[in-house]
Amino acid sequence: MRNQLQRAVIALAQPAAIQLSLFPDFVCKADELALDFESGLDALVGYEHEISAEQRAAIEALDQLLFSMSGEKYAYFWTDEAVLTDPTWEAIRALARSAALIFSWDLSHVSPSDSVYVPGGK
Repeated sequence: MRNQLQRAVIALAQPAAIQLSLFPDFVCKADELALDFESGLDALVGYEHEISAEQRAAIEALDQLLFSMSGEKYAYFWTDEAVLTDPTWEAIRALARSAALIFSWDLSHVSPSDSVYVPGGK
């Protein structure tokens, strides 16, 4: 349960260049960062009692910020360029670093996603 959430939070806490290096070039990397986090949240269902109120609040703050940027009008936000330059991505990284600190997770290494990516044909 925690491994998936831990990996996703650590990925969100990394500098932009590292975040973008975690995924193949043919995927929407910003989307994948958020989707990995969402999968980590899904894995937490049923185990919420295993985390403290402070940990829960940190994860919820990160989730709320990511969710606030969803929808068609925020399409610009889900690009590699935005990951590199948009101040909201820096706020996401800061919240993720804070969450990792609260969980006592080591930010020095982020493991690759266990997702399988298949390039689309043309």
